[in-house]
Amino acid sequence: MTKSKLLGMFFLLAALIFPHFASNYINHIAILILIWAYVSTAWAYMGRFGLVSLGHGAFLGIGAYTSALLLNTLHLTPIAGMFIGGLASVTLALALGYGCFRFGIIGDYFALVTLALAEIIMLLIIAFRDVTGGSLGMISYYFYKCFFYGSRRDPLWAIYYLSKSSHLEWR
Repeated sequence: MTKSKLLGMFFLLAALIFPHFASNYINHIAILILIWAYVSTAWAYMGRFGLVSLGHGAFLGIGAYTSALLLNTLHLTPIAGMFIGGLASVTLALALGYGCFRFGIIGDYFALVTLALAEIIMLLIIAFRDVTGGSLGMISYYFYKCFFYGSRRDPLWAIYYLSKSSHLEWR
């Protein structure tokens, strides 16, 4: 086995063990780092095509709120909610992309359209406060039942693994 494979296996093992020994604050920071790594990878792909998108937060928000709403209302598992949330984000991205490319909206105007989409999604989330929690966000107590069988244990390690697996998928 080569040194690079051994080093890769060491870092993978360290990443899997990390959330069990770190504090909640350090786990929270690690989750934020993984989310921003995911977003930066998406920006890198857009940059390769010569497009500037300022609306990645809209797609991330649509996926997250779809997953959370399905978890709270239909009591779907978080994994199923993530797939459906991803499908909702892809559907919105395809509709936006079709409209922009159909009418030749590229360059700076494409960036403005994606920024407008992000603002519209944010305003809709705030406007539907009864459903989404508005600017305070959502709290899902059903999440504890799915991952911890009803215990009130802190779910940060599960969120860490989910964000780490989505980051590894992109690499």
